[in-house]
Amino acid sequence: MGSVRDTATLIQEAMRDLPGRVTLVSYTSDIESWYSQAERVLLESIARASDRITLDIQAGRWDSRREAEVGIARTPAIVLRGDRDYGIRYYGVPDGYELETFLDTIRAAAARRSGLAGDSVARLRSLTDPIHLEVFAFPT
Repeated sequence: MGSVRDTATLIQEAMRDLPGRVTLVSYTSDIESWYSQAERVLLESIARASDRITLDIQAGRWDSRREAEVGIARTPAIVLRGDRDYGIRYYGVPDGYELETFLDTIRAAAARRSGLAGDSVARLRSLTDPIHLEVFAFPT
C-alpha cells in the first residue's frame, strides 16, 4: 500500500458486488489509543464500501466470560462472520501487506467459500477432535 488513495481504491474494488452479508465485530479497549483509532478508521472505510457489511464496535474492558463465548483470546480482535460464524478471528490491524488478504477473507465469508481444495475439505471433515489453528502473516 503506497498512499491513502491506493488503500481506498483497493477497498472499494475488493468490496464491490459482495455476494452476501458480512459482519465485522471489533473488540477493543475502552481506552482510546492511536492503535484503536487506526483500526476503527480502517474498519469504517471497509464498512462504507458496501451496504452488505455491518460494523459493530465493542469497546470495553476485558470480560473473560464474554470473550470465551465469542471465541477470542485477547483484544484487540476482529470477529468476521458471514451468514454464520465461521470461527474467523483476526488479531492486529489488517493494514499494509495484510489488507488484501483480509479483504479476500471478507469476500470468501460473503460468498460462503473457503478457497480450499476439495481434498483438503474432505480431510478436515474427517477430523473428530477440535483443533486450534493460527495463521501468522509476516511481510517478507
